[in-house]
Amino acid sequence: MNVAFDPWIPVVDLQGKPERISIVSLFTKGEKFADLAVRPHERVSLMRLFLCIAHAALDGPKDYEEWLQVPTKLPNAAERYLTQWKDSFELFHKTKPWLQVADLQETTKKEDKASPKDKTSPVVLLDFEIASGKNSTLFEHLAESESREVKLERLALNLLTYQNFSSGGGLPIAQWDSVVTKQVGNLDAPCLSQSMTHSLFRGNDLLCTIYLNLPSYESIQETYISFNKAKKKDQNVYNSISLGKPIWENFPTSPKPDSEEAVNATKTYLGRLVPISRWVKLLPNFRMYCCAGFKYDKYEDGFPAEPTASVKIITRQEEQKREVVKAAPSKALWRELSSLLVHRTSEGIGGPIAMSNAPRDEAFDFMVCAITRDQASMDIAMESVFHIKPALVSHNSIHKTEIGGGKNTIGAEGYAIKLRTAIEVYRKEVDWDWERRVEKAGKEKNVLKDKLAEKALLYYWTNVEKSLSLLMMHIEAIGTDQAEPTRNVWRKAIFQIACDAYRSACAKETPRQVKAFVKGWRKLVTNDQQAVSRDDELSYEEEVIA
Repeated sequence: MNVAFDPWIPVVDLQGKPERISIVSLFTKGEKFADLAVRPHERVSLMRLFLCIAHAALDGPKDYEEWLQVPTKLPNAAERYLTQWKDSFELFHKTKPWLQVADLQETTKKEDKASPKDKTSPVVLLDFEIASGKNSTLFEHLAESESREVKLERLALNLLTYQNFSSGGGLPIAQWDSVVTKQVGNLDAPCLSQSMTHSLFRGNDLLCTIYLNLPSYESIQETYISFNKAKKKDQNVYNSISLGKPIWENFPTSPKPDSEEAVNATKTYLGRLVPISRWVKLLPNFRMYCCAGFKYDKYEDGFPAEPTASVKIITRQEEQKREVVKAAPSKALWRELSSLLVHRTSEGIGGPIAMSNAPRDEAFDFMVCAITRDQASMDIAMESVFHIKPALVSHNSIHKTEIGGGKNTIGAEGYAIKLRTAIEVYRKEVDWDWERRVEKAGKEKNVLKDKLAEKALLYYWTNVEKSLSLLMMHIEAIGTDQAEPTRNVWRKAIFQIACDAYRSACAKETPRQVKAFVKGWRKLVTNDQQAVSRDDELSYEEEVIA
């Protein structure tokens, strides 16, 4: 199978009909297909592959002027490029199989001779959706069956996704030259690390989608920089990262991590777009050798964030720290939207590199994809599509303040914190043993507090999300006479939602519960000057006492 010229990519056409197409068809006939028909992690992996091919085919775009010409130049350039490198896209090539190590074999170490002879693994283990190990899928019990067959088009997609998103921890072992890999202590693939979010634009068709997500070399060189932990005179030291070459143009010939090919694969922009974080060799009988591959440094190691990732500054204990924007099962992706829609600065803070391609005077679709990780395993795949209006991009700082809070604004996140605190105050009043349980929980005390407020917070965030149209009304009214009235409507709405959430979680049927309810209520509603007046607070309190 040749992944460049044989159909294997799941898509839907403009009428919504599903089919599979080749990479060449995607670039030459992309305007006929509406979107990819894949899971979130597969979408990110495929888009990184497409962007790598587009960059290599165009040798650019070098600047904004060349980027404007991409839609007309890319189809023919991509076809010529893929024809030139056709052999490197053969899935079972004898000497250079696509994204695989041809010389990978079972270990020859003497101490391993006592273990079972078959060192291979079933290829279905490349599919994250199949039940195996800690992964469980309803009605799916055959993942590790030796007779399980996988269609080649599915195998190609699984291999690509596995190289981008496989989790660390325990892996099979294999040998490349004299290097025998480790079974435990392996690292995450670059796109899964820290449960990072990946942001992508979605165009009217697939060719437009590639165009919108393709940054110019100029913007890459300005923003794709490294943050070193080493400091000189209390100033952060930044190092530029070279563009490099796609992995198939300069595939490593040895397992040495300091070889020129390995450095290109792990420490350059184009080299990392299609990683080989796992050394894999597919065999004809639906088996494979599979083990840990080259190390891909993460943002916390001092390497720049991935091109589709986002970086924000957080404050913990009065200390500012840079972190990639992470996904979490308990936090909807829209709550991070203000951090994702920021143009990445020269210090590497902000959204994806392609954010500079965002349409300025018209609305656009913005996709956020992620997989959360839990104890060296993939947990939950998440994907959201946001229809972004120009007003939201122009007034993103207002959106950030109203959601996350600010100097004189509590914000939706602030009310969530107040709600959590109020519920704990209530619990302390009705449960004399609560403080001892919190103290006994030690490092897990915040987990215990979150569980206490889980019901109320679920109610709160669900209803805040339903009220986001009020926030958009305010943002679109900025600069008019309606700005302040619409802001007050939004703030009062989230205040009332917080009050209703508190009522839903805290009973007041006995005298002791009523006393606890009022004590927690005062914690929730007092010292709030952004949404309600003191008269409003008193009327709410009178209602509670009554």
